Amino acid sequence: MNHIVFRLMAVNLALIPVLLGGCVNLGSGTQQTTKFYVLNSLYSSKADIETKRASGEMIIGVGPVELPQYVNRPQIVTRTGANELEVAPFARWGERLEDNYARVLAENLTMLLSTDRVIVYPWNRTIPIGYQVVVEVRRFDGVLGGEVSMRARWTLLGNQGDKILLRKQSNFRERTDGLGYEALVAAQSQMLAELSREIAAEITALSK
Repeated sequence: MNHIVFRLMAVNLALIPVLLGGCVNLGSGTQQTTKFYVLNSLYSSKADIETKRASGEMIIGVGPVELPQYVNRPQIVTRTGANELEVAPFARWGERLEDNYARVLAENLTMLLSTDRVIVYPWNRTIPIGYQVVVEVRRFDGVLGGEVSMRARWTLLGNQGDKILLRKQSNFRERTDGLGYEALVAAQSQMLAELSREIAAEITALSK
C-alpha cells in the first residue's frame, strides 16, 4: 500500500512544473508553450477613424453580450470542416471571451462616437442609460490560414432598456493575413470593428 501512495505522490510532483510553467514536454527535449490572445480595439489600429459625435450626453450601455458556448471557453476554437471544430491545446484567450468582446465593442464605440460615456454591462439600475446595445453572436470562428466568420443579431434599446429602437442581423467574413492564431484573432478583431461601425452609425442616426 505504501509503495502505491509513493508512486501517486511522485506522479503529482512530476506534473507541478508543467502546470506552473505553462508548457508541455513533447519529448526529445522540445516544449510547447501556451500562448494567450485578446481581441484588439480600434485604439490599437493605425487606420484613420472617422468619428461622429452623437448628440447630447446620453450614456451608452454595452451588453449583455452572448456568444456561442462552443467558442466561449479558454481555448481558441477553429473550424476544420462544415461540421467539425478543433480546440487548440496551446492557444488560449487572455480573458473570458464574452468579456473581451464586450469591452472591445465599448472601446470602439467610445472612439467612433467621440464620447467617454460608454459603459459595459452590468451597471447600476440607477444609471440613466440613453442607448443600450444587446448583442447575440451566433457564429464567431474561422479556419487557420483561411477565412473567419461572424454572424450577430443586435438590438438597440432605449428608455432604460424598456423600448426596442432597432433590431438587426449583421454578417461578416474576413480573410486572415497569416497562418497562425495571431492572424486569426486579428481578423476577428476586424470583424468586430465593422460591427462597431454599423452600431455607431445607427446610434448617430437615431440621436438626430
